[in-house]
Amino acid sequence: MRTLRRGGAGWRRFVASWHRSGSSRPAFARPVGRIVDEVRRDGDRALVRLTARLDGVLLPPRGLRMPPAEVRGLARRAEPALVAALQDMARRIEAFHREQKGRGFRLRLRDGSIVEEVVRPLDSAGLYVPGGSGAYPSSVLMSAIPARVAGVPRLVVATPPRALAANPAVAAAIVLLGLDREVLRVGGAQAIAALAYGTETIAPVAAIVGPGNAWVAEAKRQVQRICRVDAQAGPSEVVVLADEGANAGEVAIDLLAQAEHGSGEERAVLVTSSRRLATRVERLLAAGLPSVSNAAATRRALERHGAVVLVRDVDEGVEAVNALAPEHVEVLTSAPLAVARRIVAGAVFAGRWAPVAVGDYGIGPNHVLPTGGTARRSSPLSVRDFERRQSLVRLTPRGLRRVAAGIAAVARAEGFAGHARSVLMRLP
Repeated sequence: MRTLRRGGAGWRRFVASWHRSGSSRPAFARPVGRIVDEVRRDGDRALVRLTARLDGVLLPPRGLRMPPAEVRGLARRAEPALVAALQDMARRIEAFHREQKGRGFRLRLRDGSIVEEVVRPLDSAGLYVPGGSGAYPSSVLMSAIPARVAGVPRLVVATPPRALAANPAVAAAIVLLGLDREVLRVGGAQAIAALAYGTETIAPVAAIVGPGNAWVAEAKRQVQRICRVDAQAGPSEVVVLADEGANAGEVAIDLLAQAEHGSGEERAVLVTSSRRLATRVERLLAAGLPSVSNAAATRRALERHGAVVLVRDVDEGVEAVNALAPEHVEVLTSAPLAVARRIVAGAVFAGRWAPVAVGDYGIGPNHVLPTGGTARRSSPLSVRDFERRQSLVRLTPRGLRRVAAGIAAVARAEGFAGHARSVLMRLP
């Protein structure tokens, strides 16, 4: 890990690279565009061709959908203790997300007129579930439960053809949430195109969420004009803000835990005013590498993107953290809750009893979070991503008379005589 002093040239370069980490990859634009166009043009036939070519699985068109019995059969292979843990996670996640459900509001004016904000669920959503090392049952819960709480009536799962057989726990999560009736045996950019545009057997959806590789991310970018998509997430990020009282062993394992995701591009940063703590943490990181998964990729992530940022005090530390606006922030200082309330991040964890890992595994809030500094303007995946809002206006005759003259004056000033006449002709 490199050591930086906040405010120096190295720090400025580090911040700039951090904010580039989630940017799109132009090299994928053209090949993904060809896949999207092929699916849009040829529908199911394109999905069959692409699944054979890219996944090595030959399916008849009727085999694009997995029979519910097959999904449930795969789910039964999952360990019972793991299924029980997923059930507990689902309950906690649902309890948290129910508090997000939009209720709208109504204003009744003195003249009897009514103006409202009406909240309605989207009519459909697609949940992308990747294969390989990125297939996590926890992500199925995090994507599907907000949609279900919002009241979305139709949820479609799309996953590569071998993904559920390779990971029965993912199938168990799908069955647990009652999603086994509409599971597509299609992955990659072609799955995103099918969900967005529809095919002969797949009706298009209003929103698409779920993690995926660079091909999936680029496909989402290309279809976002016609359906809502979630944030284009980059590698996992954690910043630990710690003072001299922090436990160096806990800091080290929390940095390692987020760096072990396996891509080698994860970002793990310690921001501290204590050089002594920094030295001990760096020594423990090296000693702890063999104990985590994906040790080689973890080492690569720490070497490429790990950093210790030295600051004068906690106040300067908060400024450093907020300049990064990272995915996860862990606050290990005195008065951690007060400090945490000043932090800009996707998710903030206050104190030593709340490591970032509890957020990854369903303590309640969603773990689908903005990365690459986008937490300055973006939010975690939530029920709101599966809702739409519309206004409703009902005026009384008295209400229209009250506002007509002003509306007509502004309309004429903007050059819209028809707008003014539309209002004034209704008056006696």
